[in-house]
Amino acid sequence: MTGNNGVGKSSLAEAVSGRHRVTSGQRSWPGLTGERFQAIRTVSFTDSGRLFHNANAVHYYQQRFNAFDADGHLTVRDYLLANGHDEASAVAALSHLNATDLLDLERIKLSSGQTRKLLLAKALAGQPEILIIDNPYLGLDARSRSRLNTLLDDLVSNNGVSLILVGMTDAPPTCITHRLHLKEGTIAFQGNFSDYPIDTVPKRATDEPITDIVRYFQETAKAPDYDQVLKLVNVSVAYGKKVVLDQLNWLVKPGEQWVVSGNNGSGKSTLLSLIYADHPQAYANRIHLFGRRRGRGESIWDIKRRIGFTSPELHAFFDGSLTAREVLLSGLNDTFRPPKTITSAQEDLLHALLRFSGLALHTSKPFRQFSTGEQRLLLLLRALIKAPPVLLLDEPFQGLDAKTIERCRRLLDAVLTPERTLIFISHFRAEVPEGVGLELGL
Repeated sequence: MTGNNGVGKSSLAEAVSGRHRVTSGQRSWPGLTGERFQAIRTVSFTDSGRLFHNANAVHYYQQRFNAFDADGHLTVRDYLLANGHDEASAVAALSHLNATDLLDLERIKLSSGQTRKLLLAKALAGQPEILIIDNPYLGLDARSRSRLNTLLDDLVSNNGVSLILVGMTDAPPTCITHRLHLKEGTIAFQGNFSDYPIDTVPKRATDEPITDIVRYFQETAKAPDYDQVLKLVNVSVAYGKKVVLDQLNWLVKPGEQWVVSGNNGSGKSTLLSLIYADHPQAYANRIHLFGRRRGRGESIWDIKRRIGFTSPELHAFFDGSLTAREVLLSGLNDTFRPPKTITSAQEDLLHALLRFSGLALHTSKPFRQFSTGEQRLLLLLRALIKAPPVLLLDEPFQGLDAKTIERCRRLLDAVLTPERTLIFISHFRAEVPEGVGLELGL
């Protein structure tokens, strides 16, 4: 099931599974042999937020980076067992995903890709007759995507599972036979997968409303008062015996554009948490930010005010009651709440960003009511709203359609003046902005 962001893919998938109320028409599941809510299993990105809602545990955004601060949070093993699966089924499901090493980790400590594997394992352990996966490859590295395709092909051919994938990839599993394409809430195409015309994404559209955004970035550009954005010297991070980063050395200078690559669990998000002042082990390491050694008197807010940031973990914890306007404005003060007052120039930039997003007519709509892709786009624009000297973007294009990704790549290339620095994480090479010329592989 394909279509651009906000056309209703996830809503239709929920209706198919019986988890979304329909106001007219009929739906039935004549082929199911078991009870519907057991026979149909749905995996969606938004489930990642629910992993943390435990009545017996207090949680907060930085908690996954605190080694001894997980009291009350279930391990992956406990989580799967608590959802009604026996241990053999749980282990088998994780084994299919090459993820049995996650069993005894607290689920709050998982990376976004590891979290996706847990949600998939939860669905697979229930032995569904129909499996619906919303954005199946979100947060998965190339090896994990290939393993997932092999697993899905096996489930369809050997277990008779009916499969619906929501959102498209350049490399779907071979078992996919049909395609349903939505446009503006209606069906634009349904039929054999091979009969669908190849999508074309305009590479250089000229009518994008980015002029005002670029102008603001140019007008607020300042020569940096430091000669190094980041310097890591033999940095190591470990949780007990588990080493996440080992003797890492890295130098980032002002104006450089980097991509950070690596498999799920390789430490990419941990690395960014050190830079963004969220990780307590920063004080046990030689980390220099903006020309100063961490722990020499600067507050975390001194660091955060110079950085525009977004990540899958931030998304999972974000307050769904905020409006689209409030989400973007919250980026001005590095908290989950917007400032009480803003300047006229900031107001103009806000409107320009909302026009770019295509959501300018929905500024009062709660964050939770947007599609996953629209939410991720709002959080990316939130990172831009203070026109920071450094952009720290952890998989910012997750859940975006191809057209929106291309527009966002062009926007990043346009706003990155020579004074500004980019550190970019993605599992997809096609997502990396054109200006990126340096790479750190973990």
